[in-house]
Amino acid sequence: MRFILNKITLVSISFLSLGLIIIGFLLRAIFIPLQDLDSIGREQLLAFQKEYAINYPLGSRLFYIGLFLLILVIILLIIKIINLRRNK
Repeated sequence: MRFILNKITLVSISFLSLGLIIIGFLLRAIFIPLQDLDSIGREQLLAFQKEYAINYPLGSRLFYIGLFLLILVIILLIIKIINLRRNK
């Protein structure tokens, strides 16, 4: 447990998760300009995104893995802070 709560490990996992979130967002983003996004329905926009994105399935997976890791780091930081306050 001590290795998991190491400061270097938490920082490296947080940078990894932020990198995965950014790469996932870029892979599933549409870089083709669309007109009148308000008139396009949600299902049609999702279809456009799946069709014109660089790699939508991989981007979605990387994005959600990055979010999971970021939530995990936040939970581990909270546990570390609680343990430090108990030891004082």
